[in-house]
Amino acid sequence: MRKTTCTRLATVIEHVPYGTLPDQFGEHVAATVDGLPLVVLIHGGFWREQYRLDLMHPLRDNLAGAGYGVWNIEYRRVGPSGGGWDTTTADVATAIDHAAAQGWADGGLAVVGHSAGGHLALWNASRLGALRPPDLTVGQAPVADVIAANRQAVGRDATLNFIGGSADQFPDRYEHVQPDPGQFAGRVLLIHGTADDNVPLWQSTNLDGRVDIVHTLHGVDHFDVIDPTHRSWTLVRNELRRCDPR
Repeated sequence: MRKTTCTRLATVIEHVPYGTLPDQFGEHVAATVDGLPLVVLIHGGFWREQYRLDLMHPLRDNLAGAGYGVWNIEYRRVGPSGGGWDTTTADVATAIDHAAAQGWADGGLAVVGHSAGGHLALWNASRLGALRPPDLTVGQAPVADVIAANRQAVGRDATLNFIGGSADQFPDRYEHVQPDPGQFAGRVLLIHGTADDNVPLWQSTNLDGRVDIVHTLHGVDHFDVIDPTHRSWTLVRNELRRCDPR
């Protein structure tokens, strides 16, 4: 497959396809410091077409500047690209397996997802048959429970559009994309603000005791957690430093 490169801030960013469709690609930055895990970034946007991987560019650049390898992935989303309950998750699985197959995660694998990307990161953490299970998963204001999100109309019609109907209409589809804490691989960290008007705090706090850490941050909103200058990012960076696959 064709690979293109560009440079920014002296960092080489490779546009790497992991499939044949337009949205099956990621931005790869090779690690410049030995022994650090590869960090997979999964953007949010309630699984909708209009939101893209550029939402994670500030985090990508912050991590690359610290020497981490980064794999900032795009995937099919609800809309013309053909995303939905099975194609979106299939893309995420394929993208993460692609990184493992390339040997990018030999030093460890951390997956960081925001909002709906947090859902996809947690889904991946409980995915059976992964080529390389994650050592660390971070959900930043995640949609951690899609069934409850549907019943409580989180994101209004977001889950209806993503799944194609309600949890009562398609229970098997919801179960397919529901993260399963009983199957989580590696450490799992959730970060959620009390001022989040997009994804309610209970989406994370309901998993307290079923994941390693739930950080509840007073006065923090939905987008503060993807700002690398915000104090919440320090929590992620500290966790990445302790990520050790051995």
